[in-house]
Amino acid sequence: MSFPTQPGPGALPMPSRRLFVQGLAAGGVAAGLAATGLSPRAFAAAGPALAAAPQVLSGQAFQLSIGESLANFTGRTRPAITVNGSLPAPILRWREGDTVTVRVANALQGHPTSIHWHGILLPANMDGVPGLSFNGIAPGEAYQYRFTLKQSGTYWYHSHSMFQEQAGLYGALIIDPLQPAPYRYDREHVIMLSDWTDMDPGALFRRMKKLAEYDNYYKRTLPDFLRDVRRDGWAAATADRGMWGRMRMTPTDISDINAHTYTYLLNGTT
Repeated sequence: MSFPTQPGPGALPMPSRRLFVQGLAAGGVAAGLAATGLSPRAFAAAGPALAAAPQVLSGQAFQLSIGESLANFTGRTRPAITVNGSLPAPILRWREGDTVTVRVANALQGHPTSIHWHGILLPANMDGVPGLSFNGIAPGEAYQYRFTLKQSGTYWYHSHSMFQEQAGLYGALIIDPLQPAPYRYDREHVIMLSDWTDMDPGALFRRMKKLAEYDNYYKRTLPDFLRDVRRDGWAAATADRGMWGRMRMTPTDISDINAHTYTYLLNGTT
């Protein structure tokens, strides 16, 4: 979400587009990298830390590099996928009516990648979903997105390749309207909420497929069933339980993965 504050897209300075590659060889980090598209070779040499906060990039031409870094949100150093060295990816600030060009380079070792512009009206081959009208971005290659902005508002962009979004490849996207907002403001805050797991995201997905309620600490109990019987009667209560059983779901499946498994981030900070 974007909260208005600092007017005018031109007021935002163009920050450096350096790619920060963090390289600390850590025991156990190499395990489970394949599902996210990470390679142990990226962590062979020491380097600067992960960027502390996402950059803000504005204008009409952009260079984005998808790479590999190490992140520590929980006290454990884990592999992450970053854009221009930051997690979340840089905030992109666009303007309605402009034609933007975004060159995305894949610096991952041995894995394709992609960027999907979530909610943006654009030609099919610019949508960034591999397997539709786009093949993805092969390792060592780049893809140039170019489209005209037909809308304004707050959106986000993220990978549509494997589990890379879960590993950090996502960012905020702000499109300023052609006409100024009909209200005044002093500052603007872009707030991005996300979740992080120290697990290999592919392993977490496989665990969910095998036993969806493994991470769910809020399962219904016998007292819940007895309460339903008192309220709805035996037949209705057993029919309800049977329905959920046939679906292989629990009534509390919205909590299948929660804070017992995830660490929640605000702009990349716990």
